[in-house]
Amino acid sequence: MINVEYIEGSQDVLYLIQPLWERLKDYHRNKSKYFADTYANKRFQDRINELTDNSKVGMKVNLVKDKDTGQYIGYCISTINKEMIGEIDSLYVEKEYRKQGIGSQLMERALEWLDKNKVKSKIIAVGDGNENVIDFYSHYGFHIRKIVLGQVSNA
Repeated sequence: MINVEYIEGSQDVLYLIQPLWERLKDYHRNKSKYFADTYANKRFQDRINELTDNSKVGMKVNLVKDKDTGQYIGYCISTINKEMIGEIDSLYVEKEYRKQGIGSQLMERALEWLDKNKVKSKIIAVGDGNENVIDFYSHYGFHIRKIVLGQVSNA
């Protein structure tokens, strides 16, 4: 049984997720069929700026720490925009810690926070190449509503 601790914060703890975010970015870069360059060129500060701009009403960051190693092993970022749309913006758990309920616990905490803040609706965007997570999200009532296509740059 793993010994983990859940830590809650907001923009004040975003800097703690950078190593995990970089691994998630690399995962998406390697999985993406068409947008690998977009992921490769994305900087952490740019992502922080996007999250901050999008979270006019609020932001919740849930971190997971392995108490035995002291390492952060997962996180979930949820935001609420000015239209009161709640979004699970980013969820990541280190590979060796998956299938142990950590991702589920992160989702439940994020959804509880969004419900507490009475959002009008909740959304999750799934990147190209990461469709395997759709089944996970369907356990929480999220299903494909539409598919948004992006034009691949020739530059």
